[in-house]
Amino acid sequence: MRPDASQDIGNRLIQRFHADPMQVREMLRQTRQAWAEFGCSSDLHATGEQVLAEVLNNVVEHAQAGRPEGIVELETGTAPGGFYCQVRDDGAAMPGLQLPAGRPAQVDADLQDLPEGGFGWYLIRTLTRDLTYSREGSWNRMRFHIVDKV
Repeated sequence: MRPDASQDIGNRLIQRFHADPMQVREMLRQTRQAWAEFGCSSDLHATGEQVLAEVLNNVVEHAQAGRPEGIVELETGTAPGGFYCQVRDDGAAMPGLQLPAGRPAQVDADLQDLPEGGFGWYLIRTLTRDLTYSREGSWNRMRFHIVDKV
């Protein structure tokens, strides 16, 4: 299953797809391929894929919860020292119109008592630069950079 539309313009890739986990997987595959064609290092690919997977799965699970017809857009391209990403979606706004704090989860507990979640926003904030969020009309927009030296 392909995302609804994919457009490669020089060192920039723009994709638009429905808020569906299988479409997220396909979008990540196409993005990895584009980054390789852009000449990004394999370490940069791995970091970028980890961040994008977390961001896009959050969009599907939270902003677009129960709305498989919801739209998600990804733009990515080269930037000094790495690449940039912009993710837009027409789902629910972030609580308080701001990104979660992303504090590290408390892991000083027995294995069975560890939290199931709480690691994602810490990971996103740790591995990105220039992370921003805005609500524009009925759309969320998140921007960030992935660089070689974080």
